[in-house]
Amino acid sequence: MQTNQEIDKDQLFQFFKQNPEKPWHLQELQKRLKIKNRTPLRHALGELVDEGKLIRTRRRSYGLPQEMNLIIGRLQVTSGGYGFVIPETKEKTEDLFIPAENLAGAWDGDRVVARPNPTKRANDRTSGEIVRILQRRYQQIVGTLEYAKGYAILRPDSPKLRERILLLPDSVGQLDAGTRIVVTMHWPEVSGENDPFGEVTEILGNGDNPEIETKAVIIKYDLKDDFDAETLEEARAVPPAVTGEMREGRSDLRQISSFTIDGEDAKDFDDAISLERLDKKKDGLLRVGIHIADVSYYVAEGTNLDKEAKDRATSVYLPGQVLPMLPEELSNGICSLVEGQPRLTLSVLVDISRKGEVKSYKVKETVIESKARLTYEQVQAFAEGEKLPRGKGKLGPDLKVLIDLTQSLREQRFAEGALDFDFTEARVDVHEGDLELKPIRSNLARQLIEELMLLANRLVAKELASKDIPALFRVHEDPSEEKLANLHKALNKLGYTLDPGKTSSQDLQQLLKQVAGKPEANMVSNLLLRSMKQARYSAENIGHFGLAFDYYLHFTSPIRRYPDLVVHRTLRASLQHRLSPTLKERMRSDFPQLAEYTSSKERMAEDAERDLTKYYHARWASEHVGESFPGIISGVTNFGIFVSLPNGVEGRIHVSQLDDDYYMYLEDSMMLLGKHTRKTFKLGEKLEIKILASQAVQRQIDLIPAYMEVPEPESEEETEYEAPPKQLRTPLRKERKEPEKAEVSLKAKAEPKEKTPKQEDKPEPAQTKKRRKVLIFGDPNKWK
Repeated sequence: MQTNQEIDKDQLFQFFKQNPEKPWHLQELQKRLKIKNRTPLRHALGELVDEGKLIRTRRRSYGLPQEMNLIIGRLQVTSGGYGFVIPETKEKTEDLFIPAENLAGAWDGDRVVARPNPTKRANDRTSGEIVRILQRRYQQIVGTLEYAKGYAILRPDSPKLRERILLLPDSVGQLDAGTRIVVTMHWPEVSGENDPFGEVTEILGNGDNPEIETKAVIIKYDLKDDFDAETLEEARAVPPAVTGEMREGRSDLRQISSFTIDGEDAKDFDDAISLERLDKKKDGLLRVGIHIADVSYYVAEGTNLDKEAKDRATSVYLPGQVLPMLPEELSNGICSLVEGQPRLTLSVLVDISRKGEVKSYKVKETVIESKARLTYEQVQAFAEGEKLPRGKGKLGPDLKVLIDLTQSLREQRFAEGALDFDFTEARVDVHEGDLELKPIRSNLARQLIEELMLLANRLVAKELASKDIPALFRVHEDPSEEKLANLHKALNKLGYTLDPGKTSSQDLQQLLKQVAGKPEANMVSNLLLRSMKQARYSAENIGHFGLAFDYYLHFTSPIRRYPDLVVHRTLRASLQHRLSPTLKERMRSDFPQLAEYTSSKERMAEDAERDLTKYYHARWASEHVGESFPGIISGVTNFGIFVSLPNGVEGRIHVSQLDDDYYMYLEDSMMLLGKHTRKTFKLGEKLEIKILASQAVQRQIDLIPAYMEVPEPESEEETEYEAPPKQLRTPLRKERKEPEKAEVSLKAKAEPKEKTPKQEDKPEPAQTKKRRKVLIFGDPNKWK
């Protein structure tokens, strides 16, 4: 530890990890670490507290959260008002249940410190309470403007944000109720007020409009839909073609027959494949090339391009709009493996038998030239007996070999325990106002590319791990015992058995194989997926449960994923012998935080895609009100049932719509039971439904059983939005009476008694700032 003015936070944190036996007071730390100046030490400790790595107790000592029986994680609030803290540390694997009354002002997505209370349990689950808010998830919130008793209020779009938010009147102006708006939040810990309040910063418009909804989703999930001038300037300065100087030091593979396979509407091609026969025998050795665009050559660390890509972390594929990680000048230009154009690549060259046994492999810096651009549709048609398009027929023999090889690789993966989920997926196709849900089916063409990319990712991970080179691995922990027990209960109701005590990935794959092709296959896949932990990025390799791989990372999509770009830089540094001990140490220090950040950005992108997809599902449903469709009961609750349709759309039948009987919810049996008719609605059953109604903005689709008549709509007067009051009321912190005059005493104040019992080491309260006893928004004259 330094004895001068600078304090290394990482070294200071390591001290606490190496000495976890007790909380440390500032003076003790100063003496133990031989630091002369206390001020920089106090600042470093404060930053570690702000980051949630340390906790400051009421006795002003510092210690590790886990040693104080505290959990740091992200709060996930349900639509029911209660929440769960998802722990960040490996020591705490179970999510902590937080009752609504113990949220302590924390909102969905906030990074928090929570204290478990083992004596208080809910549904056999330990519950806890929030003791500190470390970081707010939302700086901006999208919602609908309402007026109530003279106040302007925001009703957030997200059902997880149940609170109504008071708005600054000056920012509201004369907006009508019902206007969709964007509000910048002022949180109590910053403003010094008791309650959060908002300020209108953007007006989105009125009504159900796809453009408004897309903009709302972009803002809601902190996404970016354009690039700044500096980043675009750097992108335009990149040479548009590969020069001789760029090719120096690379293996020239332009003569081999490489080609790309992508979707029909793809614009960026970041992977190509090739096949060479090393042995002319029918079952001879093959060399498969997996060639990935070398984006790291053009996007240097620390540039504006790099900073923007890191900030975004991933491309986001919203229905009707793509938000790329890199500007099109790169993603659709020099970094895209366009047919007939030389391109810089990183290649994994795999010598492999036709049965899928890897004999050896090499990773090289290369230059290739794609000989053809094929689509999944063309390759699938070829696999089913049709001819390839004119001019591409010479690739036929290679495709036949690759299809057979990748099917062997696929069979091996599943035999080793990789999970083959059977999902109903439908792509939302939005074109000039028309809406279509197109099913996405796994086929031989898609499986060909999937297996080769998995192979490349696995081999690169093995390459880096075997040489003890720091990397961003892609990991997937085993499911928890609790989740497996819940899965066991649910599967029992469907007639399937699973031993929760000793469940391996092979056991789960056997189950998936057992239900394949059955009506409930999609639902069983969803049940299994819900029991899994989320895959994430990590600086430590712990394997991938879902893929049954000991080594795995993301290498094959550097155009659209920042972790892949980081892996490319690491590989090139290794191949060029530039991995100095100093660089490796810096990578080990930086990668854990980068892994956490890119994982969170990935989850946010997935949530955004899912959110807007649900909007379009609801719009589709609104076009089919009154029509009947086959479905599968995918969920049963005390307020009704959820039904999934073949195109991936899911809606609900509220129990109030089942007016042919009184229905009881049997939680253990996961079904609704008619009190008189004994009619049942069970998880996994087929059910023909009619679409009753749909509210796209709320993402809500209401269904009824097809055997019931659609009720006649009640006669209602046309809804008119409320106009703003002539003068908005000033939102007070709380209603107060005029304070009584304080009595004046001439007696001297008694000295406070000394504390006799030793104070317990507890974390300081979440809010310690002194509150101002004034109007919540200051001077009331400015509201006139």
